[in-house]
Amino acid sequence: MTHAGYAAIEVPRQAVGADAMRVAEWRVADGDRVAEGEVVAVLTTATSSVELRTPAAGYAFQLAEAGAAVLAGSAVAVVAPTAERPDAAVIAARGAVAAGQVVTPKARALLELHGLTAEPFAHLAEVRSTDVEEYVRLRAQPAPASPSRLFAGEELDPDADWDAIFADERYRELMDLLTLLRKRMRARYNRHVSTGDLLHDRWQLGREYGFGDGTNVYDDCLILGEVTVGSRCWVGPGCILDGSGGLTVGDYVDVSAGVHLYSHNTIERALTGHQAPMVLKATRIGSRCFIGPRSIIGPGTVIGDECFVAALSYVQGVFPSNSYISGNPAKRVGTVVVADGRARIRPFDNR
Repeated sequence: MTHAGYAAIEVPRQAVGADAMRVAEWRVADGDRVAEGEVVAVLTTATSSVELRTPAAGYAFQLAEAGAAVLAGSAVAVVAPTAERPDAAVIAARGAVAAGQVVTPKARALLELHGLTAEPFAHLAEVRSTDVEEYVRLRAQPAPASPSRLFAGEELDPDADWDAIFADERYRELMDLLTLLRKRMRARYNRHVSTGDLLHDRWQLGREYGFGDGTNVYDDCLILGEVTVGSRCWVGPGCILDGSGGLTVGDYVDVSAGVHLYSHNTIERALTGHQAPMVLKATRIGSRCFIGPRSIIGPGTVIGDECFVAALSYVQGVFPSNSYISGNPAKRVGTVVVADGRARIRPFDNR
């Protein structure tokens, strides 16, 4: 609805399926400049919510406070062409309706009971008892409290100047150091890695965990329990090496990005509300194996030497050496033939 260059932002009846809503929050401050179509407020009922958008560009002036009950068809804000708040006559005009409004006897009795006038219902041609009851119900509800934001038990003020850290000398020194490390990684290896891998060498991490010579492990790898890894292995980013029940990996094994090697699960424990114990079973991967990206090796699995596990496989069981393993659940679907320094993956002929 417009009046002399002013545009009202009204509560849409068809969007809510109810005659009244509550102003849950204002997205812009009173008098802020707004663009056409910008979300200025969120209204809610007990079961739904709706965003109110501006019908035109200008300056938005609020006509209801956050937490207030508002009726379908009524204006909760007005968009003015200038930064000057509209006078009372302009604001009143936004709620005008045709003469001859009908107030049912039951609605009139409720208005008298609650000490209300018909002004909040000026947009309605007929005021029914359900209109008054919904308005009273919403007005009686407490305004929703802003949720607390806690960190280590400390309540945080979202309006504090949290960006001040960016002006801290320590922050600038840290960013300068990280930038130099990224430049080094790009110049020497032509790659980008996570911050943890910039700060901690992958081969050094392998040595610190007692893995074999020449084995490297990315910093974001999760390592649990007793894990033994042989020499010349590559463990990619995002992997899990779970040695809770014992995990052994042979030499020359590539554990691709995102692979999970498990030696425990909590499936039955979770399903029984922690009545059943955790399952612990040792897992062993032989030497000269390739475990494809994002594969999962379940607890108790034994994979022989020179095996190939296809990407995205879920593997559980015992598989002999030279197996081609694929699927979910995975099966032995072929063989691996190694000869004269070359390897061939040969699927079974299932015709």
